[in-house]
Amino acid sequence: MSRSSTPWDEPDTDQHTPALPDAAEVFQPSESPDIMSSVDSARSQPEFVIADVSREDAWVSVDESDATVLEEWC
Repeated sequence: MSRSSTPWDEPDTDQHTPALPDAAEVFQPSESPDIMSSVDSARSQPEFVIADVSREDAWVSVDESDATVLEEWC
């Protein structure tokens, strides 16, 4: 999954639009999903990432400051 540029990132020089995945592949549930989360601080702005590591390109991210705190997990 391609990530759009943000003000602190280098501009995206790859201007082609990637092909959309096959619908059967997207909606096919994984036999045993493996969901993980982490804070990625490799960039100048830390991001909270949630990913299904059992599938290709199945992840979302938000700025760490925008992530919701789950108080019962703290």
